[in-house]
Amino acid sequence: MKFLVVVAAVAACAGARSINAGWVLPPGNIGTSGILRKDGSTDLFSHDFAHDIVAIGPAGIVLKNGPPVQLDADLNMVGRSKRSTAGYVNAAGNIGRSGVVRTDGTIEQFGHDLAHDIAFFGPSGIILKNGPPIHLDENLNMRGRTKRHVIGDTGMITDWGQIIQFKVPFTTIVHEGPSGIVLSDGQNIQKPAV
Repeated sequence: MKFLVVVAAVAACAGARSINAGWVLPPGNIGTSGILRKDGSTDLFSHDFAHDIVAIGPAGIVLKNGPPVQLDADLNMVGRSKRSTAGYVNAAGNIGRSGVVRTDGTIEQFGHDLAHDIAFFGPSGIILKNGPPIHLDENLNMRGRTKRHVIGDTGMITDWGQIIQFKVPFTTIVHEGPSGIVLSDGQNIQKPAV
């Protein structure tokens, strides 16, 4: 009986499709999840791209659908966009769908709406499904996009992170200036000094 189980396992393995695990080369490593270079830079592959890989070699990647991807001497993809749907890693930190983790230890978490509006990540910014792209500076700070207050029926979270409970439901912002916010329920909210 054990012999039949072993034969069945060998037959199943023989029929399975296998992809070589990757390559370790002088400029870095390449595998099914992405490219890691000796200088610490990475190119993460999207889920769809990773599952489209048939074979990986020292000069490129063969795909099921589409032309093969050629790699140069520094493991950069030639003639293919470096955009990723998974995230991006650079010297300043990591950026993904849930936010930014910088090498200095600061974390910036994205809101639910922004997280679900992300189409692609790249070395210089984020491409959104709806709206203009977000530019990132060298420290992964967003440029060209302002943070907004999150307002609900009974309270709000300010763009600087302060939680405010409304005295009266459905309160609105009457006026917002450089030093704070005036609410329709009479509260005056002072912005922290920067």
